[in-house]
Amino acid sequence: MSTRRTPITTIVASEALSTIGSTTAFTAAPLIAITSFDITPAQVGVLAAAGLAAPLIFGLSAGAIADRLNSRRALLLCGTVRLLLIAVMPLAFQFNVVSVPVLCVVSFGLSAIKLVFDSAIAAMIPRVVDEPDLARANGWMEAINSGAYAIGPALAGWLTQAISPSAVYSVSLGFYLASTLVLRNVSLPPSAPNESGSHISQIVEGIRVLCRNDIQRTIAVSAGVFNIFHSAFFTVLAIFLLQDLRLSTSVFGTLMSSVALIGLLAAMYGPQIIKKVGTRSSLVGSLLLIGPLGIPIVMADGVPPLVQVLIIGSCLATWDFLIVMHLIVEQTLRQLTVQARHLARITATTRFISWGGDPIGALLGGFVAASWVRTRGTLVICLLGFVAAAAVLLTSRSIRGLHSDDDLAKALSGR
Repeated sequence: MSTRRTPITTIVASEALSTIGSTTAFTAAPLIAITSFDITPAQVGVLAAAGLAAPLIFGLSAGAIADRLNSRRALLLCGTVRLLLIAVMPLAFQFNVVSVPVLCVVSFGLSAIKLVFDSAIAAMIPRVVDEPDLARANGWMEAINSGAYAIGPALAGWLTQAISPSAVYSVSLGFYLASTLVLRNVSLPPSAPNESGSHISQIVEGIRVLCRNDIQRTIAVSAGVFNIFHSAFFTVLAIFLLQDLRLSTSVFGTLMSSVALIGLLAAMYGPQIIKKVGTRSSLVGSLLLIGPLGIPIVMADGVPPLVQVLIIGSCLATWDFLIVMHLIVEQTLRQLTVQARHLARITATTRFISWGGDPIGALLGGFVAASWVRTRGTLVICLLGFVAAAAVLLTSRSIRGLHSDDDLAKALSGR
């Protein structure tokens, strides 16, 4: 890695603490709603959509905001605002005013703040890491996120069942505070000056940059399709596991956390796999395999409980490995094919398209599961959608040619 290791270490530590706080809070919301309120699958979809809707509403603005603000100040501002927001939940439980609308508002607010926070983080990495080390640095970031995702769901499930729902948000508050404090003394190399222009003009420029880049445009569309079905799948999966298979919240949280640990392995060994398999095969193949891996999950209700957990955990663990490897390729390609001054904007624009599919998928998943299709049928439809997302990548000539691009192959393999 570059000799400038202290900044990236600080950034990684803050991201890890932030992700633990976020995953704990986001996992808790549907668990509390499903187990504490008389809630329908459609309402679960609405709640999930609220926590995922920020990219669809503010996605284009987040990148322009992150580009215009001092990165350190942007991160500290995000930390302060979300501390104030998450503090609402323990008070709401104290005064017994918690409801599905309250959970929706808090989840949406945390999602909006995370959008700006992540856009700033994405633009900072190339400033503290040399180009040949980008894939390795992105692997580290994904490793940290996977480890954090392994902690959050388990905390949410066990705290909800063993102590109280209020305790979940108190713990999240602690992680958010630690994440913000870590950034107090962060220092960064000077960035290139941003061009002048209005907020709208910078948003438009971000869209133009994305549209002119065939690789990034295709990846964004594929990610949008994938995320619609991915969000629908996991919205309905929570209902399937908690109601149809009757898993407890603690088992559910532990299962999700155990699965996330496999993502840590993908983050550690992903660059080596990419080097051997190739850029294109890693990018496309990782999505093609996810659909078939979901088949045993939807067929798991006819076996003993322990076998159910093992089947679901194994499939989702392999699934998580593939997704993390895909994200390493995707993020590295973005950092290599987009000018540094546009990175925050194009990252946010891409997430507007890809993450914007999340609330749509959550709503569709909830309403379809509430219809005659039911939960199992909805999960099967989602598996077919994953294959369609991979097909989008295969239609692009630029994506098909990635394996012959020596510069990209060297950077992605960490050479």
